[in-house]
Amino acid sequence: MSTVTSCSICHCDMEEFSNPFFDMQASLIYLDGKVRQYVCTGCGHGLITHDIPLELLYNTSVALPVEYVDGDIRFRFIESNLDLDSVNGTIVEFGGGPGELAEQARKVFGRPRATVVDFVNRLASDTLDFVQLDFDSQAERIPALFADFKADRNLFLLSHVIEHLHDPLKLLQALKGFSDSVLFIEVPDFGGHHDISAVKFSLNHLEHIHYFTSRSLLKLLDNAGYTVLAMEMQALPRMPSIRVLCAPARTGHNALLDYRDHFSAIAGRFTAAIAAAGPGDEVWIWGLSPFLAQALTELGAQRGKIVRIFDTRLQRDDFFGIPVQREPRPDTAPAPGKRHVIICGSIYPAVQKVIKAKAGKAFPAAEFVTILP
Repeated sequence: MSTVTSCSICHCDMEEFSNPFFDMQASLIYLDGKVRQYVCTGCGHGLITHDIPLELLYNTSVALPVEYVDGDIRFRFIESNLDLDSVNGTIVEFGGGPGELAEQARKVFGRPRATVVDFVNRLASDTLDFVQLDFDSQAERIPALFADFKADRNLFLLSHVIEHLHDPLKLLQALKGFSDSVLFIEVPDFGGHHDISAVKFSLNHLEHIHYFTSRSLLKLLDNAGYTVLAMEMQALPRMPSIRVLCAPARTGHNALLDYRDHFSAIAGRFTAAIAAAGPGDEVWIWGLSPFLAQALTELGAQRGKIVRIFDTRLQRDDFFGIPVQREPRPDTAPAPGKRHVIICGSIYPAVQKVIKAKAGKAFPAAEFVTILP
């Protein structure tokens, strides 16, 4: 049993400390069993090492459904953050023990069967299929086991499993090859204070090798190449836990790059809206966004259709010779007998709603145009 000096997740220094509960538990299971416990000085991640044979450790425990106070809300989190209709592949719970979460998912999805992958068969339902696998030594077999679902959107459930593994990264990397799939992960939360009522959840246990904080879990997922889609922290009196939905990350693209094309496309929509006005129409702009300003820059002679601009932030009296006012005044009125078109420059629904209300009150006969619904 070697001494741990650096965190496997963030590589900061690990500090060793004593835990008499672990010492006593180890001595009851394995005479002269030795345990060491560490906490990372950087991400707060906890880790234990011991010399107890795993078959002996697991033979002393009974697989029971995870204990939840006030109900099991894990699948409620999944339903709230995932389009269930998009899951066209398989449902697999890894390290599921009795498989209660896999069974719950099977029922919600209306599937005849679901699968549990674990190192020993402890299933509690005959509607579940079992695959035996040791995640620490055999995780590389997973892509072949579910090769028929490689291109599908699968739901993989990892509830209270990665804290048991010597190297959680192996399992996460094996699942990363299912590039369109979604992973649900839940672990005990050791990122905050646990009062004495937390002991009833058996979170501090020799079977748990890793003790995650939100920071260390997110760092692990980032290291493994995943994007977090949703995250939830659960506190006492429920079991302190962290649950996330995540998916294999796309290539290192930053959406900032997308906005170059968006700018041009939205400006083009404003250009088209102004160009669509007839020669006898009177066009007014309410809210000069950068998109609409770009459209005016490109319009040329068609800017002549625009009579006025209302904008509370523009620090000038005119823009390309078009008069600018902060708000309509009593003397502001469209020319009689002309079609009056107000083009809203904002792309934000909340702002559009406010401007539309003001425009409707000031100019009830005008046609109000927005570019993005």
